[in-house]
Amino acid sequence: MQDYFLSIKSLKVDYEQKGEPVTALDAVNFSLNQGQRGVIIGPSGCGKSTLISVLAGLNSHYSGQVLIGGKPPASGGETALILQDFGLLPWKTVWDNVILGLRLRKKNTGEIKTAAETVLEKLGLGSLGKRFPAQLSGGQRQRVAIARALVLEPKLLLMDEPFSSLDALTREELQDFLLEIWEETKLTILLITHNIEEAVLLGQKILIMSPCPGQIQQEVENSLAGASHLRGEVQFLEMCSFLRSFLRGRAHDAASA
Repeated sequence: MQDYFLSIKSLKVDYEQKGEPVTALDAVNFSLNQGQRGVIIGPSGCGKSTLISVLAGLNSHYSGQVLIGGKPPASGGETALILQDFGLLPWKTVWDNVILGLRLRKKNTGEIKTAAETVLEKLGLGSLGKRFPAQLSGGQRQRVAIARALVLEPKLLLMDEPFSSLDALTREELQDFLLEIWEETKLTILLITHNIEEAVLLGQKILIMSPCPGQIQQEVENSLAGASHLRGEVQFLEMCSFLRSFLRGRAHDAASA
């Protein structure tokens, strides 16, 4: 039996809304190999962000089995999370934002300096350490968020709509940049997106979720992942069309139920 790096079995998450129980996720099952890039797509409100919060160790109120490297998720462990709004502290400089996690882990000054300088240079941010987030472009802020995650040397990188607030060209630039990072680190990555083209470009395994309560309705092994030169080519567009049709069909079924 294969041992997966990320393994989710029969995951269920409930919460209360106005005193009434609501099921956000129900019977979620999927897995990722170590070093694999997975992308989750699905309609709004299907529980994608709830799933990410469980994996990040931010929500322990669930049933079922969730294992990362054979262990339950734990906040502050070997998992890093990048959010849609970058999650940067506006009153801290780029440098202080990047080293925040290292300080929380009580690394010594020398370790912090070496790790932060290395990752900032690698991400093209070496000259921006004294700037504040408000002085940066959207693309630069997202690079800082990525730097803050990578400096912790995580084994699983979680990304919740990380590029959605960026303009189209900056979004494509950072998609390619993420692929470059993956080629170098071979991180296991799980990314949420509403953008179908982004899912096809980045996801070696594309997971399609149903409307709430969220389940994995379809797993698509995607041989086009990482081939940014295929944007706009027939096979790329055909894959996008398949995913779009599948999502529309599920949305129609849910509305008719």
